Amino acid sequence: MRTVLACSVSALTAVIGTMSHQAVAGAAAAGCRVDYTVTSQWPGGFTGAVTVTNLGDPVSGWKLAWSFTAGQTVTQAWNATLTQNGAQVIAADAGYNAALATGGSTAFGFNGSWNNSANPLPLSFTLNGTPCTGSATSTPSPTPTPSPSASPSASPSASRTPSPTPSPTPSPRGGDGSPADPRIAYTGRWDTGSSTGYVPNWTGAYFETAFTGTTVKIKQRDAVNMYVSIDGGDDVFYAGVRGTVNLTPTPLPSGTHTLRVSYRSGDTVFQGLVLDPGATTVDPHPPTKLIEFVGDSITAGYLDSKLALSAYGWVLGERLHVRHTQIARAGYCLVAQEGCAGQSTQYFKLGSTGATDWDFSRYTADAVVINLGTNDIGHHVTGSAFQAAYTSFLSAVRAKHPRAALFAMETFKQRYVAETKAAVAARNASGDANVYYIGTEGWLTPGVDYADGDGHPSDAGHIKIANRLAPVIAPKIGVSVP
Repeated sequence: MRTVLACSVSALTAVIGTMSHQAVAGAAAAGCRVDYTVTSQWPGGFTGAVTVTNLGDPVSGWKLAWSFTAGQTVTQAWNATLTQNGAQVIAADAGYNAALATGGSTAFGFNGSWNNSANPLPLSFTLNGTPCTGSATSTPSPTPTPSPSASPSASPSASRTPSPTPSPTPSPRGGDGSPADPRIAYTGRWDTGSSTGYVPNWTGAYFETAFTGTTVKIKQRDAVNMYVSIDGGDDVFYAGVRGTVNLTPTPLPSGTHTLRVSYRSGDTVFQGLVLDPGATTVDPHPPTKLIEFVGDSITAGYLDSKLALSAYGWVLGERLHVRHTQIARAGYCLVAQEGCAGQSTQYFKLGSTGATDWDFSRYTADAVVINLGTNDIGHHVTGSAFQAAYTSFLSAVRAKHPRAALFAMETFKQRYVAETKAAVAARNASGDANVYYIGTEGWLTPGVDYADGDGHPSDAGHIKIANRLAPVIAPKIGVSVP
């Protein structure tokens, strides 16, 4: 569901919310446009995406208000602070996106609950107290009372022609888009020691930032496959691109925008961003919570449509609105035996291959979700060896993430079930109560939820896994389940 609401208000003197911002004679009157979309909906919950465009004078702080009409409630928000009093919702800027130039826009999102019967769209919006109906007009008179002639008109003479907007001036808070730019947030295990660019390791690593201006390009050393999301939109796949790649062939509205890039394969060397003249990167303020998902091909997303991006770890992280990364690779075991790479040792390395240790001071996980054991049985790992290795692994992971909730999942083929439970029990008995076993029996149906019969989940299967994990993991890390 989607609605766009647009309007104009012709008063040249306006009090805007609590800012007491006053327009001057000859300047644009307050006006705004709102694009409200329900991007997904499930029993009891939904996700909304909102883009607000300022069609009036520049503002340095904003509040967007609307009212629900069917008892919907907001449960979580990002890129804005949302408060609700009865039916009325007020979304306030998050600080870094407070400035809206004339014609500038910003986007935010939220999760909400609904009654499973009707989820109608809001009927109207106001920006800093001004109704949003779509265009900005001006009148030659400073009278604060709108005249009938100020109503929207298709006539060119009735519309304000915007004056050219100067290029944004770099802010002290702005960055230059280089790989070392502190306004670019890296999630996952990135090799930042190369002079040629930053390189993601394992799978599910990504970077995100915000930027001013209307365009953004990315510099790639050689052919690469990657996914790109702008302003929280769908991930767009770029296949075999190289050099300076234009990510905005259609320029964006002037304002502050968000960017997320996740590499899939190829020459995954990030060499920087190219922005408009005078534009800068801006701190994206990513979520503070982070979940690691540790496993093999199932956790890596083998055989699903987008690999890491449609695997259960990514799906769950996006649903809970936390940072997330997958320390996983196809064919991996817990125990290194008969040629199978063992996560009991490789997990502690920078990459899925190689001996370079990972610097765990780079980030601390709030949860580590482990799904290992599916492949060990094919390499003749005994139950006693598996249990001992799992117990030691949990202890070693705890040493690296002292405050994280650790979860040991039952494999979907129910392999080493008793041994996995025993490893968790051993950690609990040692005094570590923040370690949990997750039974998965019955979660997936062979031939229905798999891409290959009963080995690797399909996209729908991964969603089922994420839905099962959400109520287990969320309360342990202090977030709500959408």
